Amino acid sequence: MNVIDENSLENELEKQIPEYAGETKNEETKEVNQPESQPEAPKLGGLQVGQKLSIMPNSHELTKEEKEEIDAKLGNRLGENIFTNEFKEGWIDVNKNLLGERADFYPEEWQFRIRPATVEAIRNWSTIDDNNINVVDDVFNEVIKSCVSIMTPQGPLPWGNIRSWDRFFFLLLVREYTFVQGERKIEYDDDCPNCDNPVKFNLLSSSLMYDMPDPEVMKYFSKEEQRWIIDPEEYDLPFSEPIIFYLPTLEKDAAIKSWAIKRYQDNKKVDTVFVKFLTWMAPKISKDETIANRQIKEYEMRFKSWDTEVFSFMNDVLNNITITPLSKLKMKCPICGEEVTSDVRFPNGVRDLFNVSSGHKKFGKK
Repeated sequence: MNVIDENSLENELEKQIPEYAGETKNEETKEVNQPESQPEAPKLGGLQVGQKLSIMPNSHELTKEEKEEIDAKLGNRLGENIFTNEFKEGWIDVNKNLLGERADFYPEEWQFRIRPATVEAIRNWSTIDDNNINVVDDVFNEVIKSCVSIMTPQGPLPWGNIRSWDRFFFLLLVREYTFVQGERKIEYDDDCPNCDNPVKFNLLSSSLMYDMPDPEVMKYFSKEEQRWIIDPEEYDLPFSEPIIFYLPTLEKDAAIKSWAIKRYQDNKKVDTVFVKFLTWMAPKISKDETIANRQIKEYEMRFKSWDTEVFSFMNDVLNNITITPLSKLKMKCPICGEEVTSDVRFPNGVRDLFNVSSGHKKFGKK
């Protein structure tokens, strides 16, 4: 991640997709929509994901046994009907293998569950303004809030504990569970640069790509504590305590966005470079505005105390530990077998993600 040069704070915040692994207050657990008494949820596939810039395998890459297992459990044709009507109204467990390497950035005992998008969420989605980043951001979060839950041995956790970079992944999972009909695919074609034949791209959770931290820096990540810990002596830095970076979460992103918007409304300056670091510096940001302002002020003073050398080091750390969702999809050309990449597109706009139009005759052209 380079020093910020985006056009707006909202664009910067949009790139972040948050979570934190600290203790959760009891009242926060009430935000999670938990399944009522239901039988144990089925697992979503038993699929393995690749390593760096990993995507899920295409259907032709699965073994016969894997296909039969998926079909038996979910009636799944990868890229088509992801779930069966049998589970349409309920919660199902998400196999954490679908996260690939990103599963390391969640405690092992966490179990994710999803359910179809609610009528209220779809109503909100139907009126979304694709050009209003703040509205899109809020509606994204509303879908995650109502349709994703986190179960732990100690009890449920709020939706905001999802890591920032996984928001779109879970959004697509919910979409795939909500719509069981193949005609609701989001598809487009690109030409293969090797043989010039068209390659069909299908926007699925399994086709997303991520730039992951290199293996040599992963030694600084503690899976047990779910944070990055760096010994300053190893890099001759003037610190007596370990340098700690916490994982960005949706909860922190929302709190930072709320704080920044309030400052803009009060005609106060917002240092976007500091905002880039804030979500990593803070284990949690209070929902209480007064407490949050005090917390953020303390982190800002710490940030401003860094000299040029320390800042350069900290910026290098963020560049290397950040998980970046890429705006590209990868497929194999059905003719020559070469890998082809294409930009993520929404041919009919972001609103098409939860387009609920069915077989009835359309009214008008808009």
